[in-house]
Amino acid sequence: MPNHIVLCIGNGFRVSNKAVRLYPDRIVLTGNTLYLDSTYINYLTLAELSSIIAQRLSHIASNDLNVSANFNRQIDKLTETANFLYQNYLSYSLFENYLFYPPYLLAKYFYCSFNKAIHWWYRSTEAMADLNVLKVTHKEQFALALSKMHLLQTRINQALENYYYKTHINFLPLDYVTHYVEHSETPSLSKLLKKSPSVYARHPTLAQRLSYIKYGELNRLSGLLINISPTTLLKDLFSKELNILQSDYQNDIQETAETKLNYLKHISSQPQETITLKQGGIIRSFLRSLLAGLFILITYACITTDKAHDSEWLIGVIILSMISAFCLFRCYKMYKSIGSALLTMKPRGLILPCFDKAIPWKQIDSFEITGQMYKKLTLYLNPAFKPGEFKPCNAKIKYNKRNNHIQITAYEIRGKLKLPDCESLISDYIRVAHARIELQLFMQNKK
Repeated sequence: MPNHIVLCIGNGFRVSNKAVRLYPDRIVLTGNTLYLDSTYINYLTLAELSSIIAQRLSHIASNDLNVSANFNRQIDKLTETANFLYQNYLSYSLFENYLFYPPYLLAKYFYCSFNKAIHWWYRSTEAMADLNVLKVTHKEQFALALSKMHLLQTRINQALENYYYKTHINFLPLDYVTHYVEHSETPSLSKLLKKSPSVYARHPTLAQRLSYIKYGELNRLSGLLINISPTTLLKDLFSKELNILQSDYQNDIQETAETKLNYLKHISSQPQETITLKQGGIIRSFLRSLLAGLFILITYACITTDKAHDSEWLIGVIILSMISAFCLFRCYKMYKSIGSALLTMKPRGLILPCFDKAIPWKQIDSFEITGQMYKKLTLYLNPAFKPGEFKPCNAKIKYNKRNNHIQITAYEIRGKLKLPDCESLISDYIRVAHARIELQLFMQNKK
């Protein structure tokens, strides 16, 4: 049995052995704790609720919580080792980089393999816990409970998020969730069952969990889940606790939202300037010109030599001429790119010369600046966002349409600002953009 049982709003049914501080009374709980999410209980029958509780208690009985904590510590150590080798590989000289590269690849391979094994272990513990449930409850009741939780998860999470931005309303949290779920579209069970499993997922898919307990009557299950309606079970079991819980949750979320609102106003009011980075490359272009001149001289020397003009001489002259022409072409391309706009950072978004419209900061999921000889800025865009038609330009920009990411190569930057210095600037632009969106959500809901 758990040491404590906590009735909560949000975050699902779970067990934990970590110390937790409960608000507003600041009670510290230690030992094994079972969390019962009131938003889901509202849709479960007593038999379904019992099956979910039994599944969670099975993790305590099997000592999964202590074993998983040890696994997590090992993963952290392995991650630190892989990161240490990677950082050394990037920071040391070229000769030392080649020495560090094999151990880095080896560490990365073992990390990925170990990570897959750990996630497989997590899924296997869920499978064992699911099978243990069948010892105390009927298979169909557990299948119904699992299906309801998977079908309700997205809608309940969205309802609680919306409630956070509507702190001024007088709805009680659970009443608002019920209202939201009732007026939102019910996802298809068949579509949910087709969800592809991932080797890196800690939790199995609904289809996998139903296969663990060998439940195959999917048509009957779909029929029983056509209408998922609220039950009176929650009020009957926890009437007094429920009133206290909702009142505390309402007060806490209002205080949290007020603090967040002030923070967002402060972030959004920060002034932002327009910064344009232009491509440099004068020194590199000069060195390439010297190299091209050297090959031209060698080619000229071969042509004017008194040596017999045989087939070997002709092949040599052709090869040297091609190399000279290639070097001259590269010099010309770099010369054309000098002074051209590489990127422009504006409050409304990032402007690149290869696209007609700006890329809003909110559409950039992540970015990184890497490179040894050349500095490269790689932008990972929101998969749903389409930046428009890509057109050739003087700047060296590659666009991967399939993965929706952009790579910008900078030889040198004209001006005092270097590409690595842009990391904090881009982070600030993205942070302010997200703050303004969130602030807008608050203000819209207030109106």
